[in-house]
Amino acid sequence: MMVGVLSQNTLAHNINAESIAAKRIAYYLRYCGNLHYFAAIKPYLDYMLEQGIHENFLVVRQLSAECNQFQEYADYSHLFNDNCNLDSYDLVLTPTFLRTEERTNKTRAVQIFHGMSDKPFTYDRDFSNYLLCLCVGQRQVDRLLQNECNHSMRWSLIGYPKFDHPPTQPPLFDNDRKTIIYCPTWRKQNISSIEQFLNNLDVIAEITRDYNLIVKPHPNIFNPNREFYDQEIVDQLHRIPGIKLIRSGNVMPWFAQSDLFIGDISASGYEWLYYNKPAVFLNPQPGVLQPSTDVSSITYLWQCGDVCNEIRQLKCLIDENLQRDRYQSIRESLLHYSVFNPRDRGATKRGVHQIELLLHSSQ
Repeated sequence: MMVGVLSQNTLAHNINAESIAAKRIAYYLRYCGNLHYFAAIKPYLDYMLEQGIHENFLVVRQLSAECNQFQEYADYSHLFNDNCNLDSYDLVLTPTFLRTEERTNKTRAVQIFHGMSDKPFTYDRDFSNYLLCLCVGQRQVDRLLQNECNHSMRWSLIGYPKFDHPPTQPPLFDNDRKTIIYCPTWRKQNISSIEQFLNNLDVIAEITRDYNLIVKPHPNIFNPNREFYDQEIVDQLHRIPGIKLIRSGNVMPWFAQSDLFIGDISASGYEWLYYNKPAVFLNPQPGVLQPSTDVSSITYLWQCGDVCNEIRQLKCLIDENLQRDRYQSIRESLLHYSVFNPRDRGATKRGVHQIELLLHSSQ
């Protein structure tokens, strides 16, 4: 049941863009370095900019050189604003959980989520004071509603806007070898495999002898504003020979060029399901973590591929899964449980419709 969600029946007539007065919309990034947050809000921002009705602001705590340095911001840097009084906006679209000091009871916030992770951080939080939560799919809703605080949460299933029109990039490799992409999550709560990977350069060399290798870490790995940042890890990544290292908020262009995914507890693994190609999971805690069919487990996604408990077996597992893919059916099943209508390219429009209903109701 969608508790308190606005629908077309809520209003006496249909809403269209022309019927909505110009509003001030904040897209809350917190810091310029949160490229993954920007990737989540970008479909909505692009739509609103194309409509040309509302004032749109990329809100950060502090303006910095980063706002102009990242390629992803090239066409958007003029929108950055450090006015963090979120109550001064008519609506706040946030891909992150607003902290107590960032909002008041009057803040008109819509949670859009920046991923669909199995990590517990999101689901332990109270979303009952958001105007609306735009949920990716039923799995996310089921997880959120396990928290008693969220039983009165207002939500709507919209899908995953990043799947509507995935951006593309020029090919990273000019050869006929298969391409592997490794996407470690960040180091919070010891669930990243990044250090295990960096401590076994011989395994990396073994992989790159036969395959192209893209390494696309979680953006927080590179972000000195985030807890658990380690400059030595960044330096080590830059020193690895024979790989393509990617710093980006949106992994989809690189997934489109890849044949097999290596992950750990990264939410990007759910984005990989869009392509239904083989996956291998590098266990950050061998002997502790194991695959689970419990939707509340951090390893729920591990049903979708082989789990590597010993990194020296990683190359062998890559070879085997490229030769024989045994997980296509379960990957597709988890995709549809996790993402509402994952390939219909309608998620952004569904989300925008809910946003416009809220904007209209505030007139």
